[in-house]
Amino acid sequence: MRGEVLENRYRLVEKLGAGGMGQVWRAVDARLDRDVAVKVIAQNAPATGESAARFRQEARATARLTHPRIVTIHDHGEALVDGQQILFLVMELVPGRSMASFDAAERRSVETVVAWALQICAGLAAAHRAGVVHRDIKPANVMVYGDGEHDLKICDFGIARLVEESGAGLTGTGAAIGTPAYMSPEQVRGDRTLDGRSDLYSLGCLLYQLLVGRPPFEGVGWSVLAQHLNGTPEPVRSLRPDVPAALDRLVAALLHKDPDDRPATAEAVSARLRALPAGTVRDARPPAAGPVPPDALAFAGAPTADAPRSRDRTPGEPDMPPPRATGEPDTAPPPPRPRVAGDGDAVPSPEPVPPDAAPAARPATHAPSVPGSGRIASWDALLATGGLGAQFTLLTGWSVFWTVAVCVPVYLVALAAAFLGAPTVAADDRTDPDTGVAGMGVLCTVLATVFLLFWPPSPWWTALLAAVLGGPVLILSGMGIRMGVATVADRPDWQAAAASAAGLLNGLVLAGLLAAVTGLSAFASAAIGVGAWAAVALVIAVLQPRSWAAVGAGNGG
Repeated sequence: MRGEVLENRYRLVEKLGAGGMGQVWRAVDARLDRDVAVKVIAQNAPATGESAARFRQEARATARLTHPRIVTIHDHGEALVDGQQILFLVMELVPGRSMASFDAAERRSVETVVAWALQICAGLAAAHRAGVVHRDIKPANVMVYGDGEHDLKICDFGIARLVEESGAGLTGTGAAIGTPAYMSPEQVRGDRTLDGRSDLYSLGCLLYQLLVGRPPFEGVGWSVLAQHLNGTPEPVRSLRPDVPAALDRLVAALLHKDPDDRPATAEAVSARLRALPAGTVRDARPPAAGPVPPDALAFAGAPTADAPRSRDRTPGEPDMPPPRATGEPDTAPPPPRPRVAGDGDAVPSPEPVPPDAAPAARPATHAPSVPGSGRIASWDALLATGGLGAQFTLLTGWSVFWTVAVCVPVYLVALAAAFLGAPTVAADDRTDPDTGVAGMGVLCTVLATVFLLFWPPSPWWTALLAAVLGGPVLILSGMGIRMGVATVADRPDWQAAAASAAGLLNGLVLAGLLAAVTGLSAFASAAIGVGAWAAVALVIAVLQPRSWAAVGAGNGG
């Protein structure tokens, strides 16, 4: 795409980065003769006028955000590049680097973190008042810049919403918008309506990482998402004792699972930050940093030789504000108000928390299955039952009544096999994806043993052999087919295992019907059954809707 000119105006000069939500380029605005940052978002094919219209609507809403702590959007549009329809946003070019480039082992001073937190809260407060929720607060979307990297801007405001509304194919069908390590519980659940408290939870994850050196929950895919739903992070002070107790309690409050238990607004968070006890902040200024190297630049742009290192400030903001006197817009915190329950009765505010009290652990509850697993399991069972119904119709003379009578329990068995291997949202989930395959292998061993026992051409010892060896052989074969299906169909292990279990039932029944009805030899029938097993498993896996497990690696950039 280098050298492409979008709308006869924006010439793409240098690719600055790429992530789950598109590519970022440094570009030249030929009309105004200035450097800008352009974010390119590829649309799903075929792109529709409706999706482009939604994109324009959301872009205009985001462009109305004007605040020194938010990267400004200048323009948006559509273009055809290399035969692919793209959407793009034109933003200011910020000479700095993202927090994602920080050394993970380096702990920032408490004062630095508090000063940055106040600036982020100022930007979030302005956006939330305008009705815009970021949805993806994380280190990669916060740029630090200026002398000593004292200042910051929040990037990608509204990008997650733009992608979701425009139908851009960036995170996989059914995947949640966001980054797993920083997603709020309501995002993990897939709630369609999010408010500013979701951003505050992500802010809590970010502050935790800046103070401790790692996010509150670590892992891959559902391992970390499940912890957001049910896990309790270690208190910050247990990992870093020099953090003030009040700041520890604030981070814990931001990480509450229930949005109603978090601070209500970004302004409320700012008020608690400014109220931190004097004397607990050690460093007078953040550590000085030299000029930012070009290769350290992230999302919003790269400094050029003549690019001004502007430092946008709110009027009256000092060079480096102490935490209790930041120069962000001095919005007075709203007066304390009682929370209101659903029936309108006032609920008293909770009692003050003792200074060194750790967040109370929530009572353990039964962990449900992964969102979407019921839909996938039902679809698997339906496909498996349809295959068996077709076999009975084509190879037997059974009436519709008897065919349906057999297919109903088959559906329930296939449904159970799919559910057995589905992961749960428990933080310590260790569900084996092959559990359903093992159960189906045992069931099919019983069916094969009974069939061989009553099939006249088969001697009695074949039934005994099937009873002894059938289970291990079918289970091990099922695991092998599961691994092959997962690779070819690009599905999570538990979905591939569910398809393998359904295919096993189809293959076994086909082998039995061929032997009993057509007179085919046992060896030939078994060979055809094995082939049908693998083929049906692959077809079912390909036809499966993708699950939330596809969130897996998250969305970068």
